[in-house]
Amino acid sequence: MKLKKISLAGVVLTWLPLAAAAQPMTMDLTAGNMLAQTHSHALIMGVTGTFRQLSGKLDFDPAAKTCHIDVTLVVESLALPNALIRSQTMSKAFLDPAEYPTQHYVGDCAAGRLQGQLTMRGQTHPFDMAVSYTSANGQITAIHTEGVLNRYDWGLNGLTMTVGKMIRVTNDISLNGQPPKPES
Repeated sequence: MKLKKISLAGVVLTWLPLAAAAQPMTMDLTAGNMLAQTHSHALIMGVTGTFRQLSGKLDFDPAAKTCHIDVTLVVESLALPNALIRSQTMSKAFLDPAEYPTQHYVGDCAAGRLQGQLTMRGQTHPFDMAVSYTSANGQITAIHTEGVLNRYDWGLNGLTMTVGKMIRVTNDISLNGQPPKPES
């Protein structure tokens, strides 16, 4: 009888972390747990930009795979490969952080899609992304979102001869306390 109780206790203790992990969660978003990147094509090379300052909230239900995200990105914090690309990207003809210091995204995910609104350069338009998840030991450890936007829809009409009109946006959110890693 005593052996059965220990076995049952062992089973319950084994399942507790999984049950706890399936509970809905709310977390603050920072550059420490969210990797927000843009990927564009400029002349003959690809250019990846990484936002170094952002803030927001994520409400996530891992069992239902639903979420609500509200995040603000600081435009001036966009790290780029070199000074020339940075000066062009931050110019009045493109992102213009003096006039438009932040970008804002709010959306909800369900059924593998993140549907929301992106505000950039003072314009708000729908912007949807695909959602995928990384798991380890039966628990979701990261969320990856990816979408492509037409920069002209948000008034990014400058640099037409050097930057392609389509920009891929990726976001990697770590749920396990580890630094976020881009999906390969």
